[in-house]
Amino acid sequence: MCWGDNCRNEYGAIRLKHTRAAYYNGMYDLKDIMGLYQEWRDDPEYYCMHGTLRDMSKFFVDWYKDNLPLEVYKFVLASKRGNDVYRYLVTNKLKPLMELENVHFFSDDWGDKTTNILFVTLTYDTKRSDPDQAWHNVGSEFHLFCNNLRKQYDKIEIFRTWESTDNYYPHVHALIAFRDHSFPVFTHKDKIRISTKDRDKIKSYWHSHVDIQGISDTQGAINELVKYVTKDLCSRKGDKTNSMIWLHRKQSYSVSKHFVQLIKGCFAEVEGVQPNALLNIEMCNCNSSYYIWEFIGILRGVDLRLGSDLWVVDTDKPPPRVLDMLEYEHTRWLTSRGGC
Repeated sequence: MCWGDNCRNEYGAIRLKHTRAAYYNGMYDLKDIMGLYQEWRDDPEYYCMHGTLRDMSKFFVDWYKDNLPLEVYKFVLASKRGNDVYRYLVTNKLKPLMELENVHFFSDDWGDKTTNILFVTLTYDTKRSDPDQAWHNVGSEFHLFCNNLRKQYDKIEIFRTWESTDNYYPHVHALIAFRDHSFPVFTHKDKIRISTKDRDKIKSYWHSHVDIQGISDTQGAINELVKYVTKDLCSRKGDKTNSMIWLHRKQSYSVSKHFVQLIKGCFAEVEGVQPNALLNIEMCNCNSSYYIWEFIGILRGVDLRLGSDLWVVDTDKPPPRVLDMLEYEHTRWLTSRGGC
């Protein structure tokens, strides 16, 4: 058996459920997990769809009946955390944040300075647990932290992301916007700090080290946090973060429902990226609406002989080799889900 074989499906593609089983059975360490994540991310896989032309003869114009094939196949590159499709989709999802008009709370030359937004970093004390338990607990612990803040300050909105430390423990980075509360701030060692009283109150809601900085303007803070989600995908530290998020099935980031509304003054919503987001976009194009679509399965680009530079491929005449693979995959997919 070659390295990683027990983490693969029958096509040789890395699968998280197999990886988690092998890891928790002690077969791999966290450094191995990062390598397996990188291989999974860089292995292009495609959603395979089969389309049959709709029977719309009563109101279907002759041109379409004469020019559209009766059957088509569509292959759409899957979004995987960290690949090009994922980065594209995340960037588009975060555009409402990136394009917000900048809100200034104070300038350096002001006397009395206050802010309604804090940049909070919550670290994890390594003495509390091992990295796996820390990642397992950090979501519920952060939720408790936010609930305690809401009890104290009522209406708050949060933009949150995770980051892994060098020793694989989670960090939480969060922009916390307070609708009805402003904090006096001052400069200390080139950083904007809040009062000791306010700091200690917020720190009391978290079990480990807390760093709190006051925000002078919204856009600089938003750009800093977006960097953790997008730009840092292309770094070794980003790989370490995403391998841990992948292993522990965490959502990369979250934006509370009214975060944008609070800053912008009108309702907007930013959602997480779904694995089939590119597929959803592609299936809404004009030609796709003329077909009845059926999901066939997922195949590797190496087997379809498609590279990751091709995001969407349409064809009405796949080669016989590909047709055989599609037929087999469709049967396998249905059988694995209790179908006929």
